[in-house]
Amino acid sequence: MPALTITPADLAPFAEIEESKAEAMIEDALALAGQVAPCLTDDNLSPQKAAAAKAILRRAILRWNDQGSGAVMSQTALAFGQTIDTRQQSSRGLFWPSEITDLQDICKSDPDNTIWSYDMISAASPHAPTCAANLGANYCDCGVYLTGTVPLWNP
Repeated sequence: MPALTITPADLAPFAEIEESKAEAMIEDALALAGQVAPCLTDDNLSPQKAAAAKAILRRAILRWNDQGSGAVMSQTALAFGQTIDTRQQSSRGLFWPSEITDLQDICKSDPDNTIWSYDMISAASPHAPTCAANLGANYCDCGVYLTGTVPLWNP
């Protein structure tokens, strides 16, 4: 079971949502979160990261549940009038751009999702310390490839 879990009981203090509806909303939110931040589906997600992601998902689910509530009010004063629509638009995505960024930031600090490399040259390498081969290049510019044992110049 993944470290990131949300249950209908987690939503209950904030809204009355029918259990089957809450489970479907949670399933959708977890699936979408996994698309924007894949580390959230890992079993080895730390408890702190899981709690942070859970807070973001809970906020999005509760906002989704409230969509459509609100009203359309019209006000007129003499020749002037205005209509105020306090309903939320249902055509928008589940997560706000800031929430997507926050979910992705949780994964950015994951050591499994960081840049890595292999050291292709051993510590006993005859290459000079400043040789391009020691600095990650695929070629030697100190001359060991010509001499076979020592750089052409003495570092």
